[in-house]
Amino acid sequence: MSALSRRRLLKAAGATGAAALGGGLLAGCSNTGSAQASSSTGRVRVALGWLKDIEFAGFWYADSAGYYAEENLSVEFQAGGPNAPDTTSLLASGQADIGVHANMQILLGAVAQGNDFVMVGAGLQTNPGGLISLASDPVRHPRDLSGAKILGQVGAKPQINAIFELAGLKKDYEFIPAGSTVDPLLKKKGKAFTGYVTSQPVTLETKYKMKPGRDFLSVTYESLGLPAYATIVYCTETFLKQHRTVMERFMRATIRGWQDNAKNPERAAHLVVEKYGADLGLDLTEQIRGNEIQTSFMENAMTRKKGIFRLDTERLRGPMYAGLRAAGVKNLPDADKVVDHSILDAVYRGRSRV
Repeated sequence: MSALSRRRLLKAAGATGAAALGGGLLAGCSNTGSAQASSSTGRVRVALGWLKDIEFAGFWYADSAGYYAEENLSVEFQAGGPNAPDTTSLLASGQADIGVHANMQILLGAVAQGNDFVMVGAGLQTNPGGLISLASDPVRHPRDLSGAKILGQVGAKPQINAIFELAGLKKDYEFIPAGSTVDPLLKKKGKAFTGYVTSQPVTLETKYKMKPGRDFLSVTYESLGLPAYATIVYCTETFLKQHRTVMERFMRATIRGWQDNAKNPERAAHLVVEKYGADLGLDLTEQIRGNEIQTSFMENAMTRKKGIFRLDTERLRGPMYAGLRAAGVKNLPDADKVVDHSILDAVYRGRSRV
């Protein structure tokens, strides 16, 4: 995936998502109509936050295995991308029923602007955004960034500022705008490169035959003090109230797909390259490796006990909100009101697997 294109998309979404159809009142009316139509036909429209690549591995697994069909659902996946509207605007305008978002900041910002979005689950407990550096001059801790030149894509500077603020460091770094490729880092034009640890490090491994730890290091923003969720499944509160069983069935099938994906990450990569993203020219080796990395981000102590996709409200309102505030985000919604645990409670029924 292209980190630069993704960040351009997210930057644009901050404006389009906020202004879509005048905010929450009209959005609620639109979603009422679309939800009724989807329920009557058994069709669920799911807006993805990016292209149909390995980022959505578990969804492809569930679809190809017939798990959605077993739940009497016909799921239409709408691809995102650099020229596509953000998922928040699609749900607000009634063009989709369920969204899958990678950027918690934009999603919560849309809620603050009046949209009645509610988060049902998050696949990635650790957001894959982070920093890549060379082993000869590594970045392991926030203090390693002091006085450094940081190569960054559009929209990354607030996160870097937040890392410095939370660590109590003077913001004495130099931010250098960079593209989506790691070439500037390899040419040592900067000490660190902002990107996704499921993407650029894979390129270093596959294209440049570099070894993690020996030749380069990648650290997530969470390891630097900025935790966040990704692969967030959400819908409007209106849709959830009117079609709770639809969301339960969708999440049950989806979780089954992600559980299968954890056992066989290579299978989903083949599905992406050969079927769902066949027109994207994706590299199979890179898709497999990216899937292996992201799968490791799906588990933590809570999910091992209560099941994948679980949301921790205390973690959200605590360290996650602290990071967002340090990045300049204001008017964050009440964490208790933006998270719904009841769907996954119904799906798991006290177990840790479906």
